[in-house]
Amino acid sequence: MSPYAVIATGFALVVVAMLGVQLAAAAGQRRFHRLGEASHAALATRFGRWAVLLLWLWTGFHFLAR
Repeated sequence: MSPYAVIATGFALVVVAMLGVQLAAAAGQRRFHRLGEASHAALATRFGRWAVLLLWLWTGFHFLAR
């Protein structure tokens, strides 16, 4: 299995997990926060903004720069 396939599979699993949490939150289970609430909380701090920026840069480098 190539490294690209491993990374792509990992990202696919993360996306599926995020969709599952989003659906659980939308169904009214207050154990989970909706994606909008979580992203708002992450972007409320300077560290969170830098972390999101670095995540986008890393994702773009691995998937778009090839």
